[in-house]
Amino acid sequence: MQSRPRRLFLIFHGRFPSEKAASLFVAKNAEAFADKNIKVILIVPRRIGRKKESPYSYYHVKNNFRVVYLPVIDFYFIPFWRVLSFWFSFASFSVGCFFYLLLKASRPDIIYSNESLPLFLASFIFPNTFYEMHDFPESKLAPFSFFIRRMKWVLAHNMWKAERVKNIFKVAEEKILCEQNAEDIEEFDTPVSKEEAREELGLPKDKKIAVYTGHLYGWKGTDTLAEATGNLGNDYLTIFVGGTKEDIAKFKNDYGANKNILIAGFRPHSEISLWQKAADVLVLPNTAKEDISKYYTSPMKIFGYAASRRPIVASRIPSIMELVGEKSAFLVNPDDPEALARGIEFAALNKEESISRSDVAYEWVKDHTWEKRAGRVADYMNFQEGE
Repeated sequence: MQSRPRRLFLIFHGRFPSEKAASLFVAKNAEAFADKNIKVILIVPRRIGRKKESPYSYYHVKNNFRVVYLPVIDFYFIPFWRVLSFWFSFASFSVGCFFYLLLKASRPDIIYSNESLPLFLASFIFPNTFYEMHDFPESKLAPFSFFIRRMKWVLAHNMWKAERVKNIFKVAEEKILCEQNAEDIEEFDTPVSKEEAREELGLPKDKKIAVYTGHLYGWKGTDTLAEATGNLGNDYLTIFVGGTKEDIAKFKNDYGANKNILIAGFRPHSEISLWQKAADVLVLPNTAKEDISKYYTSPMKIFGYAASRRPIVASRIPSIMELVGEKSAFLVNPDDPEALARGIEFAALNKEESISRSDVAYEWVKDHTWEKRAGRVADYMNFQEGE
């Protein structure tokens, strides 16, 4: 059996570092692979709007992988050009990656990404291409089929996507790895009590608090949670942590007048665990109206919620039910503010049942750390190399 390839070139087109979950994901992924004695080179674009702070300190990850910034064509600062700007940036980055790999990579190396175009170009030179499938193509299935069948390996985040890759695109089952997302347990299971967390954040100690952390996109179901707050008593406070400047401003305009809603806005990643520890209930209100929410996603926040040891109230949809069930979370009908409110109340008031389900979720997430995930993916690639 051949030894594992010496280097892994990890390609990511997003702003890096940034407040986006995808940017955090790639940083954690790179760190975890490097911890497996794999030499990791992370290739990212020098995009406008990225945080100027070092990615290692921004994400609190080890400086055990190399970050290479490639120049790109970026007009994102021109508002009416933003859609075109993305494609200019993506195309120029993809071409830049191809030539960088020609100069720096060798055939045994693994080229790993969730970005289709850089991988497609690389596949004509490098045999070990690994596509991590974050979304699912809703159109242009024929071109995507041609692309995905050029990949040596495909990682799907849930069984729904894995089955469709096999059945729709006719990819051999042995080329598909189903591997869910992951989280750093120690980062969220901090030795801070609910009372201490509230004291530090200046939150009321006499209210039952439901917390949502993440972006405020429509498919995340945050409107449903805001509306559900109207069905809760004045002894409840719903807190939203996260979002872009534009989304926060709109959300405040829509719901900021409700005294039982606190819109905390974007907070540093290192602070998220404190907000979650301050909660009586953590909420994942994803909609069932959009396929990205209902089927495609493997929500990173549910792993962080489970690691926080707080009861989880979540939508009863396939993408979430693949991760947690009735023994580890309180599942409610999606897009139903009244049902969500009743679920929050039940979790907040039934302490023993909440502790029981939180314990089950915590035991589950122990198998979904970044370290264990990277180990399984690395072992899979190594096994395939030996075939």
